[in-house]
Formats: sequence, C-alpha cells, structure tokens
Amino acid sequence: MKEIKNIIFDIGNVLIRFDPAEWLVNNYGHDNETMKTIYKEVFQSEEWKLLDHGKMSEVEAASRIIARIPDYKEIVEMIIYQWENFLIREMPVSVYFLRKFKEMGYNLYALSNYPERGFENTMKYYPFFELFDGKVVSYAHQEMKPERKIYEILMDKYKLDPKECVFIDDTLANIHTAMGFGMEGVHFFHNNQLMDLYLMLESGNEKVQDLETPIL
Repeated sequence: MKEIKNIIFDIGNVLIRFDPAEWLVNNYGHDNETMKTIYKEVFQSEEWKLLDHGKMSEVEAASRIIARIPDYKEIVEMIIYQWENFLIREMPVSVYFLRKFKEMGYNLYALSNYPERGFENTMKYYPFFELFDGKVVSYAHQEMKPERKIYEILMDKYKLDPKECVFIDDTLANIHTAMGFGMEGVHFFHNNQLMDLYLMLESGNEKVQDLETPIL
C-alpha cells in the first residue's frame, strides 16, 4: 500500500454544518405546514440540485419554486439569495483536525457539491479555506458527486494518485465512488472518526480499515 499523502474533505456537514431541518424547526416549528412545504419544495427540489450543479441561475430557481408555492415567496427568496448567511456554521472540531493534518504535512483538498454564490461567500466567511492546496466544486465544472467525473477532475487537476488519498464525506454513495478509484474512505458521522484518523496517521499506521470507528 502506498503512503497516504493527501486528505480530501467534503465541505457540507464535514467542515461546515448545513442543517435545513434544524433551521426550519427552530423558525417554523409552530407552523407544521410551512415547515414541510419549504423543506420539500426548496431543499428537496430539482432546482436546489441544479444550483449545486451550476446548471441553473438563482433567479430562475427562485422563479420556478415561487410559481409552485406563491404564498411562500418571501421565504423562498430569502433562502435562495441569502442561505449562506443563516443556514451554515463552522464545525470547530473538524476544522481543528483539518489544521492538525496540515501541520503534519498532508496535502489538503476540498471536493464538494456547492452552488456558486454560496461557495464564494462561504470562503470569505471562513478562513480555514486557506489551508487547502486545491479545491474542486460542483458548480464550476457542472459535475457532481457521486458521479465519477468530478473525482476524475480532482485527480487530473492536481495530479493525485488515488492510492495516496483519504476521502472524508458524510454521504455513503460519495465514499463508494472514491473507494472505487482506489482511495481510502471515511464515512463521516461524528468527531471521533477524525480523532481516530489523526491518531492512526500520527502513529504511522495508514491502513484506514484499521480504525476502531467503522468507516462504513
């Protein structure tokens, strides 16, 4: 097995907390119909996916969603045009380990599904983005995880050998694609996994399957 040199991070719910359900409950939990409607018609919509994919403008997405739920026009516009101002927050433990991995000499990369304006503003808000040696984001290439093409773009752009990479993502399908390339994969769902990975790499054991916390 080759030496691990590169650690690749997803952004959403690995480094940046993104939890629309929590926001909806906190703000509209008293109004069950609004909560369900916004979740289904905005966050589960085809338009939301197309924004990530870089294949639809915010104006068109908002227009199409509002046409379906005109009574929620103000909420839809607030979400589509400002969501990164209130729907996300840094995950401090994850960022702590991101910095630790950088200090240890690992190359750090981001591979994320993210819409354009939201990503540009997120980078402005959170200085940890300066730690990355490279980034591949869905909107910029009109390709999305878990499809293979966006992984190929990352590998080709930064001349990475998959066998020298660990990929950390909160979505299992994305991990499966990465492992299909020959990468090690960590299906992230709690902070202990990053501690386990940190201790494993520090000890010189780079076989991710040996982590006490299951990866899959």
